[in-house]
Amino acid sequence: MNWGSTFFLYFLIIIPVLILFIIIAAKNRVKKFSRFASANLFNYHNKSFSLFHWNLKILLLIFALAFIIIAIARPQWDKEEQVVTQEGVDIVICVDVSKSMDATDIKPSRLERAKSHISLFLDELKNDRVGIVAFAGKSMVLCPLTDDYSALKMFVSTLSTETITAYGTNIGSALERAEAMFIKDSKSKIIILISDGEDLENDGMKMSSKIAKDNINVFTIGIGSIDGSPIETENSFGQKEYAKDDNGNIIISKMDVDVLSRISENANGKFYPITPQQTEILDILNQISGKEKSKLSTKQYFKFKEQYHYFLLVAFLFILTETLLPYNLKNDK
Repeated sequence: MNWGSTFFLYFLIIIPVLILFIIIAAKNRVKKFSRFASANLFNYHNKSFSLFHWNLKILLLIFALAFIIIAIARPQWDKEEQVVTQEGVDIVICVDVSKSMDATDIKPSRLERAKSHISLFLDELKNDRVGIVAFAGKSMVLCPLTDDYSALKMFVSTLSTETITAYGTNIGSALERAEAMFIKDSKSKIIILISDGEDLENDGMKMSSKIAKDNINVFTIGIGSIDGSPIETENSFGQKEYAKDDNGNIIISKMDVDVLSRISENANGKFYPITPQQTEILDILNQISGKEKSKLSTKQYFKFKEQYHYFLLVAFLFILTETLLPYNLKNDK
């Protein structure tokens, strides 16, 4: 036998304590009566009272209480098969890990804020499959489509601007890589592109138009500020300095709203600038919830059947019997 709530079985200790209390109370009652009258008078006083039936009524109530406690502990036996079909949406998150994501115009940095947003997004999902693509000058699949959100969070936590050593930002490559991760039978395919929008290869808009023909929606989240920020780097001596162009000028990395907006428009999505309140995540979740779900998996498992109702029925019969059973069966003579 299995139990759903074994904790309540500890309450069965009440039963012997209750029986002991009743026995002691009965003895005290006789003892107190004997102080004022003899045993014969006590028997005369209770001549219309059946001690046997009185004790039986008490015993029935105690049994009823015991069975109620057992029922609350949820006894279980006889395994039954459970088949659960999960439905959801396939989602690929493309994360920019180029050097510009180290800029600190968004605290603590663009990339760290992106990772925080992804974690929040994963916390709100249920049954949907998610994959992760990291990209800079080239792209790579960090995690294939899965509904194991704990594993996804672990992969996201490892992201840094050293994840991909190829310099640059190739959004087109990331979108192409994400497209290849979807299966043909998926009814809804979503790409969430998180980037500052500096598409150095200029392939993002072209690729977004191409994948839109495969009914893929692209939502873009812009990480950064319009004014921009210098990019802090470390030289060969381990000293902090700012990245400079070929002419020795400090590079100011700015969020490219135009590029990100046009990419999302091309693929029937929407552009969101990042906010401290993270409302863009909730809005994207609302957009996704309205999409047609695909049958993603069928899981089969076995569980014990709940059998508490049998014990409640026995407890009810005990209480009913006690109610109908009189204790004054003896007739006066």
